[in-house]
Amino acid sequence: MKLRSISSSIDDKLVGMEMRINEVLTSLKTCTKDVHVIGIKGMGGGGKTTLARAVYVHISSEFEGKSFVENVREVSKTSLSGLKSLQKQVLSDVLNDQGIIVSSVADGKDIMGKMMSSRKVLIVLDDVDHIDQLEALAGKPKWFKSGSTIIITARDEQVLASHGVSLIRDVNLLSNKEALCLFNRYTFGREIPIQGYEQLSGHVVRYSAGLP
Repeated sequence: MKLRSISSSIDDKLVGMEMRINEVLTSLKTCTKDVHVIGIKGMGGGGKTTLARAVYVHISSEFEGKSFVENVREVSKTSLSGLKSLQKQVLSDVLNDQGIIVSSVADGKDIMGKMMSSRKVLIVLDDVDHIDQLEALAGKPKWFKSGSTIIITARDEQVLASHGVSLIRDVNLLSNKEALCLFNRYTFGREIPIQGYEQLSGHVVRYSAGLP
């Protein structure tokens, strides 16, 4: 996996993100399996999606097809066709074909297994909370060509482990220093607060308890 400048590819307001991206990229580089599958675990609101998106943007140019699937948990439970619609999204994105028809989840699995094995793909499955979702969207390594990368974010490590994901990164909450810097950048446009707002900034950061 080629590494280019990370700082040029991320929002300068994303405090601490460069270090976290590097940790994920290092994990992917050391993965010895043909298809790289990595889990990003952490509590809700802890920055899992932001980290996955930043990694996706940073490495997406290295792949022949890509798909970022947001809100897997929510969409899959919205209706009976939720998982089927997510399968269609992955296939449409990766194959660049909006005309793909998925008649059932089983049909979607079959199509994915046949159609994606010939290209190196990058797929992010964001906010997964059940093994059924992983089986439908990233069922088996043989679905994908060697060199493909699957990134899965989840709150529960057991969901990742149940799918055989052994490479799991924890998203650590922001340190007080990082949280204060983040708050100041978004609020004041700089890393230190406007004079007179120092105490208020500190109160807000302590209340957030490390959440971005």
